[in-house]
Amino acid sequence: MPLRRRSRGATVWLGILAAVIATVAFAPIVTVGWCADADETGTSTCGSSATSLVGVETSLWLWAAVIVAIIITTVVRARPRRAPK
Repeated sequence: MPLRRRSRGATVWLGILAAVIATVAFAPIVTVGWCADADETGTSTCGSSATSLVGVETSLWLWAAVIVAIIITTVVRARPRRAPK
């Protein structure tokens, strides 16, 4: 029995849902920082990183790559199929 094909509308909504989930998981929303103080002058060090709402360390490039992959997948799956000749 062949698999039932999803309608274009369902595919687009699934893509939108995937983009929202990816945004929550990978969008760099919160900046966290740390410092390590040292006794010697000039040897203290600090750093920072961006995390998502769920606490995953992320970057703008990672989030953008995931969103682009979701968009491409959604467009490919939602485009009309040609009938075989």
